[in-house]
Amino acid sequence: MVKIQLGSVRANSLRTSRTVPLLLSGLLLFGIGTAGHAIFPHVTKPAAVIVAAAAPIVSQIANSAPAQAVAEASAAATAFVAPKQESVTREVELASGHSFAAMLTDADVAPEDALAVASALNQVFDHRQLKAGTEVTLAFTHMGNEETLSGVTFQPSPTKEISITRTADGKFAGNVKTTPVERERVAAQAEIRDSLYEAGEREGVPHAIMAALIRAYSHAVDFQRDIHPGDKFEVLYDQPTAQDGTPVGQGVIIYAALQIGSKVMPLYRVTFGDGTVDYFDERGQSIKRALLRTPVDGARVTSGYGMRMHPLLGYSKMHQGVDFGAAPGTPIFAAGSGTVEEAGFKGSYGRFVLLRHNGRTETAYAHMSRFARGMYPGAHVNQGDVIGFVGATGRATGPHLHFEVRVDHHQVNPLSVNMPVGRVLEGQTLAQFKQGQAKIKHEFVTLLTKDTPPNTVIKTETSSPANHAVTKVSATAPAFADKPTSSCGLRRGC
Repeated sequence: MVKIQLGSVRANSLRTSRTVPLLLSGLLLFGIGTAGHAIFPHVTKPAAVIVAAAAPIVSQIANSAPAQAVAEASAAATAFVAPKQESVTREVELASGHSFAAMLTDADVAPEDALAVASALNQVFDHRQLKAGTEVTLAFTHMGNEETLSGVTFQPSPTKEISITRTADGKFAGNVKTTPVERERVAAQAEIRDSLYEAGEREGVPHAIMAALIRAYSHAVDFQRDIHPGDKFEVLYDQPTAQDGTPVGQGVIIYAALQIGSKVMPLYRVTFGDGTVDYFDERGQSIKRALLRTPVDGARVTSGYGMRMHPLLGYSKMHQGVDFGAAPGTPIFAAGSGTVEEAGFKGSYGRFVLLRHNGRTETAYAHMSRFARGMYPGAHVNQGDVIGFVGATGRATGPHLHFEVRVDHHQVNPLSVNMPVGRVLEGQTLAQFKQGQAKIKHEFVTLLTKDTPPNTVIKTETSSPANHAVTKVSATAPAFADKPTSSCGLRRGC
C-alpha cells in the first residue's frame, strides 16, 4: 500500500512534463478530425485518418505513462528505505588491569566476538606483553541498527603493527607487520651547569646515551670532583628510529668529548674486523683501564679512603674504601672483567660481592639492596655489567655503595691507584685511525651547525688530529666551538 501511494504521487510529478504535451496533441488531432467530419462531410476519409492517428496517443496517456511512472517510483522508494552499509572506527585505550577481551566488551563489542578476537591475538602475539595505555583502533560495519566488529589494529611497539580482521567465514585472523628500523646520526653539544647528566637531558640526548658516556669516562674522570659549571661536552651518536621518527632500541656513541677547564678529552669508537668494539683517545690508546674508578652512575663521594670518625661506632677508624652516595636501587657496575668470588650477606658489609680480576687484584662492593641476576660464585662478569643495586644493608647510615680495591689482598685507595691502560693502536692501524678524523669532524660540525646563520664563525680544535680506525670504524675529532650567536643545540636528520 505504501509503495502504491508513493508511486502514484511520484507518477504525477515525474510524468507531468511528458503527459501534458502529449495530451494536448492528441486532443487537437481528435478535435480536428471530428469537426472536419461534421462540417465537411466530403472529407470524411481524411478526418477518420486523423482520429485514428490520435487514438494511440490518448491510449498511451491513459495506460502506458502512468504504469511506467508507478513502476519507476516504486523502485526508487524501495532503494530509499533500504538500509545502507557503512564503515566506522573508534579509538579505545587498554586500561590497567584489564584484559584485551574485557576492553573490547567495554567498547560494546559482542562478547563472542571479543573472545574470538582475543584468541586470534594470542596466535600471533603474547597478550601478556600488552601495556596499559596501548591505543587500539576498532573497525565496525553498520547496517541499519546493527553494528558488527570487522577488525582491530594496534601497535605494541613503534616497529610492530598487529591487525586482527574478520574473514569471509565470519572468523577472525591475526597478522603481524614489522616496519624496518632506520638509523639516524645525531650531534649534540652543551655547557654543563649542574651535572653532565642534566646537560645531556637539556639537549634532548637519550638517557641511555648519557649513561654510556658516563661509563666510558668513568675510567679517568671523577664526576663528583672533576666536573664544574662551565665545562662542556659533545657527542655524536647513531640512534635507531622507527619510520615515524620514534627512537627505538639502544643508540651507539660514535664520538664524544669532555672539555674540563682547558683540557679536551675526546674518545672515538672503533669496530675491529673480528667484531670487537672499543673506544680510543686521540693518541690511539684504549680509554679502558683495568678498573673503573666510579662504578656507579651519577654517584657522589660521601666518604673517602683513610682515617675517619666512624658515624655509627663513634671512634676513629680506618676507612679502607670509598663510599659513593646514590639513590636506592641505582645500578652498580663491575669495575672490571673478572670472576665472582663471593656473593651473599657478609656481616657489617650487608649484601656483598667480591670480584677477582687477576692473580693480584680484587674489587669489593657492599651494602647492596639486592644482587643482579646471575651473581653467584664462579660466574664471569664483564667490565660495566650490572652486578647489584645501591642499598643500605649491613652497618650503614643510608643508601650508598662501599667500594674497595684490593691488591694482593690489601685494600688500596680506589681513587689514586694506578690503573693500567688497555689496547694501544700501532703502525698501519694507528695511521688508518688518524686518516678518518677530517671526514668525521666535518660530519659532526655540519650536523651541529646545520641551521647556524651563514656569518657565524665556528672554531674547532685541530691541535690533536685524531680519528677513524680499523676495518669498520666510526669516529671523529674534537670540534668544540666558540659559542655561536644563535645556538643550534641538538641537530637531527643526517
